[in-house]
Amino acid sequence: MGGKSEAKAAQTAQRGSSDRQAIQDLQTVCTGWVLKKKRKKMQGYAKRFLALTNEGLLTYAMGPDKAARDSIEIPHASVTSSKRHGTIHVDSGSSVFHLKMLNDQDFEMWRNNLKSFIPDRVGGAVQKVYVASGTELVAVDVTQIFTSLELTEKLVQALSKKSASFSAKNSQQTATGAVLGAIGMKSNDDASDATALANISEQLKDEFANLRYAIESKIPRVDSAGGTMKSIRSGQDVPGLDGPSRSRLSVSSLATTHTDSAIFYDADSNGADEYFLDDDHRDGDLSRSDTSDTEDHDDDDSSPETDDTSQDGSTRQTVEYRKKLPAKVSGDEVSLFSMLKKNVGKDLSTISFPVSFNCPLSLLQAAAEEYEYAADLLEKAGKTEDWIERICLVGAFAVSGYASTKLRASRKPFNPLLGETYECVREDKHFKFVAEKVVHQPPVVASYAEGKGWKCQGWSSVKNKFWGKSLELIPEGSTRLEFGDGDVFSFQKPSSFMRNLLAGNKYLEHVGELTVTNENTGQRIVIEFKEGTMWGGSGSRNQVTGTVYDANDKEVTHVKGKWSDNLSRQHDKENYQLLWEAAEMPPYAEEYYGFTYFAMALNELSADCKDLLPPTDSRLRPDQRAFEEGKVDEAEQLKHSLEEAQRARRKQYQSEGKEYQAKWFHQEGDQPGWVYGGTQGEDYFKTRRKAADEGQKEAWKDLPNVFDV
Repeated sequence: MGGKSEAKAAQTAQRGSSDRQAIQDLQTVCTGWVLKKKRKKMQGYAKRFLALTNEGLLTYAMGPDKAARDSIEIPHASVTSSKRHGTIHVDSGSSVFHLKMLNDQDFEMWRNNLKSFIPDRVGGAVQKVYVASGTELVAVDVTQIFTSLELTEKLVQALSKKSASFSAKNSQQTATGAVLGAIGMKSNDDASDATALANISEQLKDEFANLRYAIESKIPRVDSAGGTMKSIRSGQDVPGLDGPSRSRLSVSSLATTHTDSAIFYDADSNGADEYFLDDDHRDGDLSRSDTSDTEDHDDDDSSPETDDTSQDGSTRQTVEYRKKLPAKVSGDEVSLFSMLKKNVGKDLSTISFPVSFNCPLSLLQAAAEEYEYAADLLEKAGKTEDWIERICLVGAFAVSGYASTKLRASRKPFNPLLGETYECVREDKHFKFVAEKVVHQPPVVASYAEGKGWKCQGWSSVKNKFWGKSLELIPEGSTRLEFGDGDVFSFQKPSSFMRNLLAGNKYLEHVGELTVTNENTGQRIVIEFKEGTMWGGSGSRNQVTGTVYDANDKEVTHVKGKWSDNLSRQHDKENYQLLWEAAEMPPYAEEYYGFTYFAMALNELSADCKDLLPPTDSRLRPDQRAFEEGKVDEAEQLKHSLEEAQRARRKQYQSEGKEYQAKWFHQEGDQPGWVYGGTQGEDYFKTRRKAADEGQKEAWKDLPNVFDV
């Protein structure tokens, strides 16, 4: 008995091993380096690593060991080529890859492999689907699928009627007798036979309903007369499939079975692009090539804006944000350890550090950095109806806020003055943000942001502990995220550590748990920021793992990645879905305080905001501006003057028996948190629109000039 069990287990393990090997073998059809045209005009081509999977998914990445940056489903794309120029253009309607091959052999290889995934069609209608079986694609006629489906539906309906009749009469009829005989049931007990037949009928109806829905949602049915999508159930047009978009259905929604068979289908081409491979097109002579440059997310920098109206109602301007600061890292690096040693036991927020301890951003601007990836993640989270996907995306958003600190180790942001504000209105990133320093000691920053279908507000303060070789930064506060459908999530941040203050290479590490909770349902995701191991070196750092729990505290799925690079959701033991990936750091980042491209634009007086800013905005702070420009001595003097002026204002408040009142945020009752909106209903972005209509001075006339020295 034991020998049989062991043999069976060994057989199962061998079969599982071969299945995994088959999955690995089927992952890609071909890979290799190509030249891919960059998003903006006149930027030319850049070398990228291309991969085509056996499911017809074409992806590109910065290298073979990097995560895919964009993908196109070939069965739903227009593919054109020019052998003379060695180019292939792949257009999905939402993304376009302009590819130039490195040699003739690569061109033939890629063109032939791409061509194998383009479905056959007759008269523009769907003719075949392709099922991956082993290493081959097997073509199946779509008409046969729908004919079989309709016949099955009629059979189920007939069986259901017979079952009802059989049960009512409590007698066996000829048609049902044949069915019972086929399934091996005895027919001598009419009552039990009736019950069994009724059960089988109901089961068949349920199974058929599931099958019908699966096929209907995966394969578009084309009416031969009108060329429109039709529902199998009702014969009506399928909702949401209007216009050209109906030919761009997603293959990613198709289920993949344990045998690794996958269905590829063609879509209705009525009014859409024809699918063909053509050698006669000249390079770039494509109807969509001019508009595609803005859709190819090859670069990490901001794209030009194209609409006429901005989020606040003012006329939108085309903005090219800077990619470098005016000056490289400035000021001699002073030992933080020596400063801590002199101030043991003191709260660091009460200590006036030399300006060289700073980087040219304020704490308010550092809060805005956390929203660099908000639009991509939160817009997608707001649209999905899958609670697991939503909470995973919210978790990815919470993790993504740490990516900008990847190369920040020894310099801290400027401590804002009381009443200082910062706005970040980025039309290209689909969000607007405002923050204000609302409490002087301990320093408290309140912030608010909103985008398409979401809004987020929170407050933060930091305590610190000196551990000899490292400094722990303990965050206080919380973040509250609300979606348009009423779903509300909240989370708090783990501790951060500045390591190797005494000797060695300094680095920043985040350690602890970050829990995102759905306040309406109790569902949560717990993400652990892991501490690097002593012997693992830098490769063991920045790891994060997470678990999703349902409302009953049952584990549902897991996430993993690095807070500095990416986060993925686990689908099964060997497959993960990429939720978020950090943008590439500038190659010269360490020469500019470890800033990302996004961070380098935060203190810029760009054309879209310079005539709208209030006098309290961090961009107008003179010591920070001087330091950014490399004027260290001037910045030091200005910083001292600003701090003295702030002390004088605080003494005046105290002598008059007044307390400072935040302008754009307020507290509700005795709660420690801060809520967007002033005590008199002041709204920052309404006032900003007034600045656009009536002028800067008129709109902000009630605000003090906190930078007046």
